[in-house]
Amino acid sequence: MRRGLLTALYLTTLTGIAWAAWRGRDYYALPLLERPRHPLHWELKPGGELGHWFGVAGLGAMITMLSYSVRKRVPWLRNAGRLGTWLDVHIYLGVTGPLLIVLHSAFKVSGLIAISFWSMVAVATSGILGRFLYAQIPRGAAGDQLTLDEARRLDRELTERLRAEFGISDHQLSRLDAEQGDDRPARSLAAELAGLLVAPLTARRRFARFVREVPRLPRPVVARLGRAFRQRALLHQRLRLWRRVHELFHYWHVFHKPFAVLMYLFAAVHVGVAWATGYGLGGR
Repeated sequence: MRRGLLTALYLTTLTGIAWAAWRGRDYYALPLLERPRHPLHWELKPGGELGHWFGVAGLGAMITMLSYSVRKRVPWLRNAGRLGTWLDVHIYLGVTGPLLIVLHSAFKVSGLIAISFWSMVAVATSGILGRFLYAQIPRGAAGDQLTLDEARRLDRELTERLRAEFGISDHQLSRLDAEQGDDRPARSLAAELAGLLVAPLTARRRFARFVREVPRLPRPVVARLGRAFRQRALLHQRLRLWRRVHELFHYWHVFHKPFAVLMYLFAAVHVGVAWATGYGLGGR
């Protein structure tokens, strides 16, 4: 349900942004000196009737993104929804906000605001990597990060569930673990991370092969067993990468945060100058 709503929100927003960019394509393609003669100039220029509000909406999205950091750090907000949902909204705003800022800039950035713009691009781009790394860290039902001991306890609980609820024997579990390479030598970090991208597909393939070798099971049981099996297989891969992913996540923060600070700092300067000069009020 949540994924469906998020997908619909992305499609609706990105379609609207794409339509706005296509509508003004002739104007955006012109050199700066020729734009004032275009009929859409007073509408699409950065301080124009629409261009101004593109900037307001984009900046609003970028500021609202900070609510995710507040949710993580304020104790009394720990029960205010799943952290994963907050992160989904954070990423949605981090995708749509920069695109709206691009429309606000009319596809031309220069001077000091270019520092904020390219910092924003760096923040949005690195955010994609950060989201992938975030997904590799085991988390509880509320989305909070598990400790190594808690993750290992979750692994034991999943193993016991496979034994008790589905009657999976120790021999079958050992065979499944061998197939997914739990005892293989450590590979490079890049190879392990790449393996995580295809992990759901390989887990499904191993499970399908396993189901064919056991007595016929009712469809609902197969579905529940498959979910438990895939969850355990993915957890095993993440446990193998525990230390290296945490180190990489730390260095990602070192890269991501300074660009975020630069982005907000120079955006504040830009808004202040626009407000002081009246240029950002949509007037001619």
